[in-house]
Amino acid sequence: MNTNFTKVSSLKFSRIATLLAVGIAVSIGVPALAGVLWVNYEKKKTNNYIPTNAVLGGSQNGKKLYVCQAIHDKEYTPGKLTEAHNCFIPWGNKEHRYTKYRVLTGNNWRWRNTGGELPSSGDRVWGGNEDNGGNTLYVCRAKYKGEYIPGKYYHPTKTCYVSFGGLEYRFTKKNFEFLIAN
Repeated sequence: MNTNFTKVSSLKFSRIATLLAVGIAVSIGVPALAGVLWVNYEKKKTNNYIPTNAVLGGSQNGKKLYVCQAIHDKEYTPGKLTEAHNCFIPWGNKEHRYTKYRVLTGNNWRWRNTGGELPSSGDRVWGGNEDNGGNTLYVCRAKYKGEYIPGKYYHPTKTCYVSFGGLEYRFTKKNFEFLIAN
């Protein structure tokens, strides 16, 4: 078996998939910062594929979690993407599951604890909106049961919300991190 062919084919597929994803995202006007980009996905169409440059948000029960975004109550909300291709959104004291979602991709980002202060507008990563577009949501993560879980930051309450086990949990002040685009 020619293993070089397999490696080259995988590399070409990865590049084509990335270019296609960027083209789709740009064509539908997905808000993006330098270094990160939201890409549309649907569980039944993924073929068990999570982009190699999906933003890693943490882990749950030892399994990787990525940053996702789904439409909840007519607005985009960030949350956690599991390896089983389910996007979970924290909202209204509950965890909501979606199979049609966006995955945050990119290679130029980092997590930073800002002591609960909202990072400068050029750094923070847009996650969606709430209150009929009146409030912007940003991507955050908090440590719960010893593992980081990605979720949404809601500025009016200065709180990072994450979901776990069917419920929504709130973290304030120095107990969470923001996703920062470099």
